[in-house]
Amino acid sequence: MKHASVDGGRAAVGRRPSMLRKILKRFFQALGVVLLAVVIFLLVNFKHTAAFPSIISSFYSKEFCSCYFVTEGTVDQCHNFARQWVPIQKFELDKEKRTVTVKGLFVTTTARYTGDRYGCVLDSWQ
Repeated sequence: MKHASVDGGRAAVGRRPSMLRKILKRFFQALGVVLLAVVIFLLVNFKHTAAFPSIISSFYSKEFCSCYFVTEGTVDQCHNFARQWVPIQKFELDKEKRTVTVKGLFVTTTARYTGDRYGCVLDSWQ
């Protein structure tokens, strides 16, 4: 019967930190490559990614306005209709002026009901 040597146990324990270092090194290398790819993608598509914040508030205000004033849905129905994956920061419904103002991703947009012919249109961004 063979007995395990004391040195064999120590050598195995001594290898663990180097294995952990290798794993961490590979992880951070992969993370660096992914971050570099994201930065390159954003630089190449800057025009499109810069427009994204205004899309959130524009879509929500226009769709809510159309749902509420054109199809005469309830407030809850129209919130469900206009809801997106990105949450909005502020919502304001003015029934007298027939406007819907929404702030999402730090951009505020107002949609105005113009009448039966054109429905709701977006005002300029603020």
